Amino acid sequence: MMDDGAYWDAFPTTLTTGDVAKILSVGKPAVLTRLKSGVIPGHLIVGSWIIFKAEVRAWLESTSNQAPPGPPEPVDVLADYAEEMSYRDLMELFGKTKQTIYTWLHSGEIPAFHAGNRWIIHKPQLRRKLAETSNQKTQHDQ
Repeated sequence: MMDDGAYWDAFPTTLTTGDVAKILSVGKPAVLTRLKSGVIPGHLIVGSWIIFKAEVRAWLESTSNQAPPGPPEPVDVLADYAEEMSYRDLMELFGKTKQTIYTWLHSGEIPAFHAGNRWIIHKPQLRRKLAETSNQKTQHDQ
């Protein structure tokens, strides 16, 4: 079932804890516990869990008894975005409202440049932020 594209297509790019609970057939408290412990991949940004479908799918596929042992292959959730991103791109990527994205930009939680009346987010800086906020730590991070 986990390799069925139609199954995964039913879920948004950015998952809620409810989506993950449905996928794993567990309750939301179990999802939150597993996010906090790093079992389920996610990014904690300003107290909000950002959970990317591609990362969850890769993680689940790596836990299959048919998969080669080891960590899942890295997933680049920014691959389809331009080098310079807008607040609209962040709304789509994070599944958050314009107000939330603007709050994060104004507070500096998301690295960006404010040019006139426009926010510009450079993909390499956002990629670093996602690495910093990830609950998945590599050996040298520990």
